[in-house]
Amino acid sequence: MSEVDPRTRPSEGDARPWIEAWAAAPELAELVVAFGGERVEGRDLQAWLEYLEGFSARWDYRKGKERNLVADQEFSPELEEQVLAAADALGLRGVTAPAHREYELVVILGGLVRACLARPRHAADLLADGRVTAHSVVGLGGLRELGGNEHELVAELVDEPVDNEFGAMDAGIRAAFGPLAAAEPEPADLLDGAVAATSYRTAGGLPVHVVAAPPLEGRARANTPDTFAWLASRRGLVLPGDRLLLVTTSIYVPYQHAGALRMLAVPHGIKVDTIGVEPGFVDPRLEQPFKPHSYLQEIRSTILGLRQLLLDA
Repeated sequence: MSEVDPRTRPSEGDARPWIEAWAAAPELAELVVAFGGERVEGRDLQAWLEYLEGFSARWDYRKGKERNLVADQEFSPELEEQVLAAADALGLRGVTAPAHREYELVVILGGLVRACLARPRHAADLLADGRVTAHSVVGLGGLRELGGNEHELVAELVDEPVDNEFGAMDAGIRAAFGPLAAAEPEPADLLDGAVAATSYRTAGGLPVHVVAAPPLEGRARANTPDTFAWLASRRGLVLPGDRLLLVTTSIYVPYQHAGALRMLAVPHGIKVDTIGVEPGFVDPRLEQPFKPHSYLQEIRSTILGLRQLLLDA
């Protein structure tokens, strides 16, 4: 058994000890067995991750749908408790603190409407309190049309029309960091290639950008690795050796950190820390109790992300 805590993520360097600790965590192993799978004992890491990728297909409840459109799944109370215990042990629950105080860039990842409102607020609070310093801030996501209950959330929580993720992030950034003054990014081509982008400066002069990154490989909209690929190409925003803070929702931390290591740390030498927040932590109106099937879905996402990270690194 690895002595590394699966919740302790590297910001650079060799990620294999973290991958090993996460993939071989007893809580994950017992969860696999509870769903009828095999045990990890004696398996090579790459072979085990390959097995987990195939096995965890039963936890893919999205089937291409957005997360807020997935139907609830029924489990026994004992299995629900086991899923939540595994999510705790694997780093998918709880508010995490930044590992450092000084960062060149704070990146707030986009997502559903709650995320686009809660994550900017959390990042702004960290900066306002002096727990974190940064040279600039980017709200980074895709150009996804809203769906499901997102329209109702916008009507309740946003004082302006919003039709897509970019608009939700823009509204969330302005609400969290305001008052903001419109600004041109410097240099002028800093945000080139974005599907949509706008730039502001806070009252204290901090540059804040909102970006919808372009999709890769013919996708209709950018996924998280696509947004990291765009960010890596923006040398005016982040450079090799820089320290970057990613702000996301706790349930997505391991998966998105694996993607950031693969797309930013390994090829470009960018040091990455990823922190998570629970939406209700910053505003009770944003409370979102994730259900066991949501944690299983993101455990699967992390398995896929770690396997790809290991292959690439």
